[in-house]
Amino acid sequence: MTTYKLVNPNDGMEALETKVSHPSVFLGGNCRGRDWRHDVFRKFERANVTFINPRRDAFPDPEATPVEHAEQVLWERKAIEAADIALFWLGEGLANQASRVEIGYAIGQGKKVIIGAEPGFLGLEHLSAFSGLVLSSSLEGLLTRLESLIYSSAE
Repeated sequence: MTTYKLVNPNDGMEALETKVSHPSVFLGGNCRGRDWRHDVFRKFERANVTFINPRRDAFPDPEATPVEHAEQVLWERKAIEAADIALFWLGEGLANQASRVEIGYAIGQGKKVIIGAEPGFLGLEHLSAFSGLVLSSSLEGLLTRLESLIYSSAE
């Protein structure tokens, strides 16, 4: 039996405006390849937490469907604003450009931000230097840090 709540773009803006008495976590980062978010859901399946998941089966192309793309970006911005914690798991290489912008936005909003990256992620030292944050080098380590934040927020 799961107790966490999941909010995604299909739920619309209204779902982001619902106030909750437990921690809420924005799940930003890599949307390609294996969906790492399932690991989050398994680890916290009995936690009293709301996960805000921006992942979609297909993201709108800003060139082909600019209105839909703008709506997705607005939803993600509102999702970060609604979250207590912003978690980011970054994929290898130079991908994750949108996530880097979202990280800066979350920091600017004063959110608790935790970041982790796959081996091979390029720019980790730069991201750490500018954000002042400690970055996790494994998903397991990132989830341990999230667990600490969730349970300290609940107290």
